[in-house]
Amino acid sequence: MQLFGQLLLAYGICFGMQNKVPFLWKRSKFTDTLLSCTYCSGFHAGWMSWLITFLLSPAPFHFSLVGEMFAFALMSAVFCYGVDTVVNYLERNTPAE
Repeated sequence: MQLFGQLLLAYGICFGMQNKVPFLWKRSKFTDTLLSCTYCSGFHAGWMSWLITFLLSPAPFHFSLVGEMFAFALMSAVFCYGVDTVVNYLERNTPAE
């Protein structure tokens, strides 16, 4: 359950970066490209959420955790892309009231 919570945290960060943080938009071609790609934003949201949860835990740091953080960032990228695809599909195919 903790993994799912971390993935939801990553999706929340990803969604926030893409849709709710206006100072990031139109800053440069790099940020425009990054924020328009859910997979890319999900990757960066993944390492951010991993770092947040790690800093809140009492576990000591080991360099082997860098690989764990990278793997989680990739899982987060796939999760964010998948959730965003499903949400976009539902938004397009749900009749308006």
